[in-house]
Amino acid sequence: MPAKSKHMEQRKQRIATAKKNARLAGKLRRRRQLQALGGLLAIAAVLTLAYLWQSGFFEDEAPPAEETPTSEVTETAPVDPSATVDPTASTEPSEAPSESPSETTE
Repeated sequence: MPAKSKHMEQRKQRIATAKKNARLAGKLRRRRQLQALGGLLAIAAVLTLAYLWQSGFFEDEAPPAEETPTSEVTETAPVDPSATVDPTASTEPSEAPSESPSETTE
């Protein structure tokens, strides 16, 4: 519908321009909010990784092997000091001794 006067035509254009600017401002506001959220997430990720790195999370250390303490005394059966024990004699039958090339039986 055409405007009745030049003044009314200018008023319609100002209203249309204001609506267009409001839509563009809303789009820009949402874009800035998303960029700010992305920046905050990136900062949080960097801080988390830095904390984990400082605490040693990324170091690949194998768990220490369980060692038997040498300072502790283990309980053993009482030994009769009058009995002589031959350390080379064993109570279990052993396999045939292997002969090394330097030892030859003739």
